[in-house]
Amino acid sequence: METFFIEYRDPMFGIIILFTLVFIISFVNYWWGVFKSKEERHSIAQFIKRFEVTSDEDGYKKLLDEFAVPSESLGLLAHSYSKSGDYEKAIGIYLLALKRVKDRDEKQYILTELGKTYFKAGFLRRSAEVFLEALRLYPRNQEALKYLTVSYEKLKEYDRSLEALDALEEMGVDTAIQKDYLKARKVLSDESATFSQKESVLKELSKRFSPAKRMLLELWIEHARAIPWDEVAQFDPMEVMDLIWYMDPSAINVKAFKNPIFLALLKAKGLNVKSSNKSLFELDVLGILRDNNYKEAGLSFEFTCQNCKQTFPIHFYRCPVCHTLGSGKIEPIITKERLETSLPF
Repeated sequence: METFFIEYRDPMFGIIILFTLVFIISFVNYWWGVFKSKEERHSIAQFIKRFEVTSDEDGYKKLLDEFAVPSESLGLLAHSYSKSGDYEKAIGIYLLALKRVKDRDEKQYILTELGKTYFKAGFLRRSAEVFLEALRLYPRNQEALKYLTVSYEKLKEYDRSLEALDALEEMGVDTAIQKDYLKARKVLSDESATFSQKESVLKELSKRFSPAKRMLLELWIEHARAIPWDEVAQFDPMEVMDLIWYMDPSAINVKAFKNPIFLALLKAKGLNVKSSNKSLFELDVLGILRDNNYKEAGLSFEFTCQNCKQTFPIHFYRCPVCHTLGSGKIEPIITKERLETSLPF
């Protein structure tokens, strides 16, 4: 029996087995790669077919196709169109570039840029589908995940948005603030939730998520509920200044406030409070004018994103341009007082 199995002790036999296994693994890996590449090309082709729209104004695409413009140049051209606001042409060129690229990283990049273009154009459902396709190619695409989160948020699909945040969290991204924000938005948009349930959730979130305090005040105002001024007095005045400014002065309990900025704001509204005139310049100036019985001045507000420095006329929790959460800053501006009775309609 030992002589029959002598070849198993031969070193050459082991080397032959090793090379055979390496060959088999390489062979299987090669054909598996060919199969996956073919499947990927088919998937991309079907994807393009779903999104591609032809029209009489598509001559530029035929021209670009005939001259065989490189995919890198197509990407730059599409990006320039997207930046200038011509989203239709940008989308068409990105889809054309997607037909040509073979490299996986290039496909991922073009799909991500295409999704961002759909997002900017307002096609949120399509942008979500494109980002999902980009994530199918490369699941660790953080940019696609971030935009997918915002897309689902704007579509009010908060559970899906939270799932995307879970994937980001697995990559080491801190998503605690975003999760609290989405939970707050979810409960506020839930028509089946009662006022008490919404209030309870927001109060719990406000312990660790500061913007939830403003949401609470908005909820009280919207539902015309009695406002607990002792609680409001503990809020950051720079987060709720505009809301209190536009409230009916008779509804405000001035005795609850001790913060100098709040006191300066109430004095600027014309309420009888003592202020040290050492808070914000605009509030101090308006308070001095009130002391001198000058009533022609008032306040308006601008809301600036501290990340991208863009300014907006209305409040935001997430910047409409750079989509950064919690980057808004309220800027009071002294303006001429305007009475609604004197406005032309």
